[in-house]
Amino acid sequence: MTRAAGKQNRDPKGAGARRAIASPPASSKQAPKSGQKRLREARRSAAAAASARPLAKTSRVSQAAGAAEAQLALRDLQTIVISLDRRPDRMDGCARRLDASCPHLPRTRFSATDGKQAAIGTDEVAESWNTARNVEYQKMRAVRKGWDDLDTYQVRTLALSPGERGCAMSHIRAWRRCLELAGCGDRPLLVLEDDAAPTVDFSATLSRALRALPGDAHLLYLGYSQAADWRREVSPDLVEAEYVWTTVAYIIWPAGARILLGQLPVNEPVDNWMAAACAAGSVKAYCVRPKIVHQADAWNVNSDVAHSDEHYWGPCSDILHSDAFYWGPDDPKGEIDRGLTHRTSFWDAGTDDSDESAEGS
Repeated sequence: MTRAAGKQNRDPKGAGARRAIASPPASSKQAPKSGQKRLREARRSAAAAASARPLAKTSRVSQAAGAAEAQLALRDLQTIVISLDRRPDRMDGCARRLDASCPHLPRTRFSATDGKQAAIGTDEVAESWNTARNVEYQKMRAVRKGWDDLDTYQVRTLALSPGERGCAMSHIRAWRRCLELAGCGDRPLLVLEDDAAPTVDFSATLSRALRALPGDAHLLYLGYSQAADWRREVSPDLVEAEYVWTTVAYIIWPAGARILLGQLPVNEPVDNWMAAACAAGSVKAYCVRPKIVHQADAWNVNSDVAHSDEHYWGPCSDILHSDAFYWGPDDPKGEIDRGLTHRTSFWDAGTDDSDESAEGS
């Protein structure tokens, strides 16, 4: 889910717990080899191959070892894809993109909560939200990007749409799923939404970022829209975040899931709420830089989450949400018939809001 983005204690020094994906508890009879053991084996094989071959081939061996290490890291990374039962088209599209960019990533479809049909208690997700904090960060981003539009951001109290409440509940359930899968261990969970579009260098970049990830991480965003400046640069592939939008792709550790679940209810769009927890310091969030997961469509195209601030700029806003025109696969050409353009390209790649540069601007 992309937030309106307007106009659009473990090892503190870093690493052992984060450099490889942790294995399930030892008590599990079907537990796979630990991620660390697999990585050690891959490195030993690469070293043996390097010593047995001519020096001219060393770089090729190194590249092959890096690719093997990335694949092993992916195989140990539990992944769920949040998708509505009534949108098999979106899940099919996501599966094709994942197969093309990260075929070694094991994944399970995770049935999303349908906010139009499910009863969601206000003890878990509120029914309205105040935009004050989000406006503060919208203005920060505007200043950082040099936009001359500060007068357009207004503080309001808005009703959360059914889609926003369903989205929030889906992520709450994903955090609980993280705890279920981890048991007594610290194994993380990769949470994807069904518009996730990984980049071609997804595996290699994620592998490097995980090796550099500090041991205090609760969240690692793989896709995002940056609001505030980065708190710090950890490595060329990793930065510490203060406030970012979207929940298209992130890794969450059990400790982070417990913290977020302990702060319910979600009282604003869930990406804003998670960002606020990060800004307040209750969770530690990092971002892979540049982002390695884009969104297949613009935030308001072919989506099932009607954003409460879509008409933030008034009734003449050119934002038009497709959910009002699409209700499952029975009318697959509905968007086209009604004049909506379905975009198949990665809408945020290379745009001013893609945050791709070293500075994250």
